[in-house]
Amino acid sequence: MIVYLICMFLISLALGYVLAFASATLSIGRSLSDAGTPTGFQDAITPPRFSTYSIMVYIMCAGGLFWGFWRFGWLVGFATVVGFIFAVGINKMLILPKSDSEHFRKIVIHSMINRHADYLRAGDALRASVMERLLKKLGMPVDELMNQLKPSDDA
Repeated sequence: MIVYLICMFLISLALGYVLAFASATLSIGRSLSDAGTPTGFQDAITPPRFSTYSIMVYIMCAGGLFWGFWRFGWLVGFATVVGFIFAVGINKMLILPKSDSEHFRKIVIHSMINRHADYLRAGDALRASVMERLLKKLGMPVDELMNQLKPSDDA
């Protein structure tokens, strides 16, 4: 039972992190959008592997809660669900970075820079220019970075 509760606490940390990161990408995506759409550019700035990580966390949550009902009965299972929801909220408030923190902003910017470079390497000028425009809106000196990366004619 103790091992199960420790595992559920760790899963609640993962779920809190996923929820906080999704909220961070939503707020950053909205701030980049001029159109006033509900999500802005959230889909464009969210790191590609984040959805896979999120699905894994959701499956672990559902599986852990289901296993609690199956193994310990409905009363303990229900108490675990209530405790799990409470733990996610407490983790988000006290332990995990806030959705407007620099931690999440750095992750988003790093992912966008990597995708910009990947698009340039693949010769996809359209996607690279869109990513460059979004990076400039976030205050990143993309032109200076690109000038540093270009090979000089002196060599």
